Amino acid sequence: MSQFFSSLFYVPPQLVPILQSIGTVWGWVWWIVLPIIAALIFWETYLLYLHVRFLQSINWVVLEIKIPKNVLKTPKAMEQIFAAAHAPYSYGYNWYQTYIQGRDEYFFSFELVGRAGETHFYLRTPDDYRKMMESAIYGQYPEAEIVEVEDYLHSMPHILPNRDLDVSGFEEIFAKPSPYPIRTYPMFEDAIEERRVDTMGSLLEAMSKMGGDQQFWYQLIVVPAGFELQEEGEKIINKMLGLEEKKEKKPSIFPNFDLGISLEEAVRAPFQHPGEAHSKKDEKKEKPMRFLMSPSEKAITEAIQMKMGKFAFETTMRFLYIERRGETREGDKHAMLAHGYVRQFNTHDMNQLRPDSATTSASYAIRGLFKKLRLRLRKRILYERYTHLSHQSKAPLLNIEELATVFHFPVTAVSTSELEKVESRKGTPPAALPVVE
Repeated sequence: MSQFFSSLFYVPPQLVPILQSIGTVWGWVWWIVLPIIAALIFWETYLLYLHVRFLQSINWVVLEIKIPKNVLKTPKAMEQIFAAAHAPYSYGYNWYQTYIQGRDEYFFSFELVGRAGETHFYLRTPDDYRKMMESAIYGQYPEAEIVEVEDYLHSMPHILPNRDLDVSGFEEIFAKPSPYPIRTYPMFEDAIEERRVDTMGSLLEAMSKMGGDQQFWYQLIVVPAGFELQEEGEKIINKMLGLEEKKEKKPSIFPNFDLGISLEEAVRAPFQHPGEAHSKKDEKKEKPMRFLMSPSEKAITEAIQMKMGKFAFETTMRFLYIERRGETREGDKHAMLAHGYVRQFNTHDMNQLRPDSATTSASYAIRGLFKKLRLRLRKRILYERYTHLSHQSKAPLLNIEELATVFHFPVTAVSTSELEKVESRKGTPPAALPVVE
């Protein structure tokens, strides 16, 4: 046994001096490195505590939206609902409010659930903004019916997967920076109603086919964003146009002397006259790069500018499929079905939505040692992120037009028969109706 351990921890003689040097250096700096590591761990834990405390302070209300039987409006109506969801934006909290009081941006969760042969639209909203969102929905869909229902998550186990139920799914991220747009609903519309393509059709059809213990969940968490999309988009456009970014001069304790030449030009002065360098730089600046752009590059810059002109949200797009163990084993197939629904919004020259490799629960996405254990852990984390309304660390920014494309009520031409609809809206009593006490 001693020979086994000695062979297991055998160190080649060539590495001994290196390991000794590392040990010596560590003996000098450990009292600096360890406190820094501990401080970073404490800070991340503290931020997580503030976020959990903020979520627990919100009184959540789950509203089911029963759509009218004949929806004649395009996703443009849903775009106005997402615009109303941007109202809670605070335009930035200060340091004390963020890191001491733990304030954060209020957000909404639009959810679509397919189970028992039916498809249900839900809106998870803070109680303080319930009336605002109801007014926004009724303003665009006057014949819809909105009712508060019990949270469907309360009927589910706290931990999944378990011995009875299995889970699969993924979260979506952008392949390129957020200012690059995806295909939106105007590209799918046509003046003739019969030729319109509803982007939600394939997803609703798949969800309406869920039977038995099968459930298909779609969650869209939208957090109002500020001017991050505009700032990042301007950098991309300036880079494509060949324009230099304006850099602010940092204040210095030394007096600011303008000698007319830079330090680099002073070093090259014995070999090159500073005037020649200035003339070459001026030639580069005078080149009209915008006239040298290809048609595709020009279309990209215009599309980015169009996206920057509308409200944006930090968006977490999450799909989850639940089934009973040993029945169908269609988790990977339904995960790919959801991804197929998303792929219709992708383009080669603009942007693409793709599954986040860190959250994909497909069996082929995990390789190496302890594959089953790691796959089970990833599924559990994905389910908990859904139930706890967790945001992606680097959530893509989608504007209201893109959100209305990926989540809206179906139009009449392609609505499925299994989708629960309102045959007639419940009317309110007349204002002058006498009341008997």
